[in-house]
Amino acid sequence: MLACFTVALAQSHTQSVRGSVADADTRQPLIGATVIVPGSDPLIGATTDLDGRFVLPRVPVGRISLQVRMLGYEEQVMANLLVNSAKELVVEVRMQESLAQLQEVVVSGRRSHGEVRNDMAAMSARKISVEETSRIAGGINDPARMVSTFPGVANDPSGDNTIIVRGNSPKGVLWRIEGMEMPNPNHFSDDGTTGGPINVLNSDMIDDSDFYTGAFAAEYGNVTSAVFDMKLRDGNDRKREYTLKAGVLGTDLTAEGPLPSVEGGSYLANFRYSTLALLDGAGIVDFQGVPQYSDAAFKLKIPTAGAGTFSLFGIGGRSHIDQQDKSALGDTLFSDTRFSSRMGIVGVTHTRLMGANNFLYSTAAVSGNGSRTDFRSTDAPMEQELEQRHKDDMGRWTLRVSSTLNTRISAAHKLRSGLVLSVDRFRMVVDSYDEERGLMLRQVDQDGSATTLQAFSSWKWRLNERFSLTSGVHVLHYGLNGSTSVELRAALRFQRDAASAFTLGAGLHSRTEAVMTYLAQDIDQQGRTFQPNRGLGLTRAAHAVAGYERMLAEDVQFKVEAYYQYLYGQPVENAPNSSFWLGNWDGWFTTRPLVNEGTGYNTGVEVSVEKFFTRGWHGMTTLSLFEAKYRAMDGNWYNSRWNLGAVGNVLAGKEWQLGGEGKDRVLTAGFRYSVMGGQWSTPIDRQASIEAGYTVWSDAAMSLKGDAVHKVDAVLAYRVGRTRVSHEIKLDVQNVLNANTPVYFYFNARTQRIETVDQLAILPVLQYTLRF
Repeated sequence: MLACFTVALAQSHTQSVRGSVADADTRQPLIGATVIVPGSDPLIGATTDLDGRFVLPRVPVGRISLQVRMLGYEEQVMANLLVNSAKELVVEVRMQESLAQLQEVVVSGRRSHGEVRNDMAAMSARKISVEETSRIAGGINDPARMVSTFPGVANDPSGDNTIIVRGNSPKGVLWRIEGMEMPNPNHFSDDGTTGGPINVLNSDMIDDSDFYTGAFAAEYGNVTSAVFDMKLRDGNDRKREYTLKAGVLGTDLTAEGPLPSVEGGSYLANFRYSTLALLDGAGIVDFQGVPQYSDAAFKLKIPTAGAGTFSLFGIGGRSHIDQQDKSALGDTLFSDTRFSSRMGIVGVTHTRLMGANNFLYSTAAVSGNGSRTDFRSTDAPMEQELEQRHKDDMGRWTLRVSSTLNTRISAAHKLRSGLVLSVDRFRMVVDSYDEERGLMLRQVDQDGSATTLQAFSSWKWRLNERFSLTSGVHVLHYGLNGSTSVELRAALRFQRDAASAFTLGAGLHSRTEAVMTYLAQDIDQQGRTFQPNRGLGLTRAAHAVAGYERMLAEDVQFKVEAYYQYLYGQPVENAPNSSFWLGNWDGWFTTRPLVNEGTGYNTGVEVSVEKFFTRGWHGMTTLSLFEAKYRAMDGNWYNSRWNLGAVGNVLAGKEWQLGGEGKDRVLTAGFRYSVMGGQWSTPIDRQASIEAGYTVWSDAAMSLKGDAVHKVDAVLAYRVGRTRVSHEIKLDVQNVLNANTPVYFYFNARTQRIETVDQLAILPVLQYTLRF
């Protein structure tokens, strides 16, 4: 690998840049649009053909911008595009029709950086660039970790990519792929959780995606916290390309190219396997608890002459780990845990242009996810064998179909309406040891189905070139318990001038809890089994957001948002003296009887200053101050577990072009400093726990504030390219200073001590990438 980096050719390297230009509202190809590379000498440019396609040959490698103009449309500038000598750059441009007809409208200073695909979203939205994810320190090519650099967003400091947004429970995060809701796409995850240590989705498969943190557009339902709307990219439809990666987190291969005999068709496929599992199988490493996982993904794009464009897609992953708790000398076994998880989704999408002003986007998909846990332990390892303490087998399969009609009534008015039908089939069994009763109890035993129906309609009205109003309604019906929610939403944007804008939005939102919550069972005093939460309703929230954004310079943006979220219909324990709120959990379920009588609020302000990647460097500073509280059945107000108080980031990155212009040799370095307030918890009564032999909580509910968590990440990469081949070696180090702030507390009955789970220790992730 090191020898490859010493190769340098005398000539400058170039690559083709091509793509398509279409109307943002109708997806009709735009003929005659001009595409140029600003600042190129001689000028590099092209005009789109009858299919809206363009090709820019022999573009020097490095970073470029594309400027796209069309009579009657607003100018688009795509900044900071990376041209690689080993891989063609293929882009899709969506242009917005101008309100001032028969004019070419130039919006000074407008760039596509950070602007989401969904033009119905007016605020609390951010585009996630795959290229940006790869160069942000601590991102380790995982978009779910990268979003923690956004204002108001934090990850779990103990190591996984659980997403905490504006003081909300991570359970309220919605994952979507190709416009369709999907199960938690993370390895080593349970049903009902939304995070995990490693994302199943490989970064080489993902296109630019969108992330929303509040006041969601009408098409997003069954969500109260955040939306991660991901899209798989299309494969290269002109030539075959490959990417091989080998690193600490996995070894994978990506292949793409044209489909034979299908004009414009392409394939894209990826497979990844745990590197540690490979080394363990070869006998190179030998330690207990080796994480084993694999995942795969594919996408086929199939255009047709008269029936529209189809695509077949799929992602899936499996993971397994065995862990044992032994004495220091390794001669005494206290417990043994075996855990495995799986998830997958396979689907088909269809895009059909219907006349000059409509297009229909439909999706059908089958998804599945599940997990198995087998936990055995003993209190007297020298006298008895391990005994069963927990065992579960969870499985869920879902059929989803959706269809969305987009209609442009005029340049000022646009409608989007759709239906989503989901049919769940589940089989779940959970046996767990009840400490107070001293015996194993079956807590879930259900084989059944449930149906969810969603409908939405949204309308965007551009009153003039300054004002735009988006309004809509979303309806959610959950068949398992008959709950229905009708949710009105609206957002207003005022473009004060070319450099600044004000935004205002509000909406109602709701979601279902994990299906295990409804299926949980207990035994009453007569020994009869019952399900205390079968009739639990939807969890609800009302969001209000006001924002201001301003371009301080062509490549520097200032943004501030203030928000208030009123939480109602919250699931709390149905006991007059109870402080229990299900929102303090990040997954799993409870057998406590719950009612939708809880309330709460999240309120705060977020500020960010971002310097876009220009002139070889980028930077961003964010600060979020917020408060999150809830009220349970006892009538008292408590700190939410997620009331972090403050979240902040300072990050920057620099690229050095080595060898002059046109030489594909680049050195990259970056850092990120992040701080987040500690989570709240209920203190453990150690003495009472020792006497009982299991965890006993004190009466001071949610009164213990954890310490603030500080972390410094760093990234260093070197890329060298030759004709049709490029090599990159990258070192991404999390927690460079190896800080070890306690994050969680638990009672260890064996040692009779209160012990801690600290933040993730220093983690160097080394990766080599070969593209050809």
